[in-house]
Amino acid sequence: MHLLDTFQFLTLTVSLTVASDLETCECKPKINTCNVVPCGLPGSNGLPGRDGNPGPKGEKGDQGERGMLGPPGKVGPMGTKGDLGPRGPKGDEGKNEDLISLKAQVTALQEEMRMLQDNINKYSKAMILSGFKIVNEKWFKVHTSEETFEEGKKICSKNGALMAAPQNVLENQALEELAQNFNKDIYLGISDEVTEGTFRYQNGQNIIYSNWAENEPNGARKENCVEIYKNGQWNDRPCTDKRLIVCEF
Repeated sequence: MHLLDTFQFLTLTVSLTVASDLETCECKPKINTCNVVPCGLPGSNGLPGRDGNPGPKGEKGDQGERGMLGPPGKVGPMGTKGDLGPRGPKGDEGKNEDLISLKAQVTALQEEMRMLQDNINKYSKAMILSGFKIVNEKWFKVHTSEETFEEGKKICSKNGALMAAPQNVLENQALEELAQNFNKDIYLGISDEVTEGTFRYQNGQNIIYSNWAENEPNGARKENCVEIYKNGQWNDRPCTDKRLIVCEF
């Protein structure tokens, strides 16, 4: 009986203590949190919660602006050869009238060319008779009288020219024709007066072409000048002899 009274007394004491503490504590509402928060010191933040479930897929956005052109890629492998295309239609056969007309024009041109060549030959002969001969870009002009080598140089110099001196086969043939036409040998603008055995042009350069007759030159110091025969071959002879003079322009 005594033990029961003691337990009831302790229970009453605890109840009074809890009631006293509740009277001094105020609860304040907190928006968007819990409705009632017991008074006391604020607690520390808890650990982050787990990720929520994925939400629904959003709508497709607008297409962005086109970016800059990138560098070219590697060249791809060569493709297979394509099939041969279809053959085109055969062209129309030419008219016989056109072919006949073309042949007539060709014939007329050939006749004109023949007549032109004949006229050129006539003019060439006339020029040779008057003492002229043209070879490439050279003009040969005959001085009708025969003179010594020194006189020949003076005559050509007065006309702004040099004595004829062939430098190739064609030029030599032109002088050969003049010699045959006038039936006289011609002095060439070539000599070895400066150095015996070394034949030079009037400008002092060594000759680059020659057409000596057999066993020529053979005159040594007595024959320092050169003449061309009517057969086109050369010979050395004394410069004081007189020969036909031809100037070249």
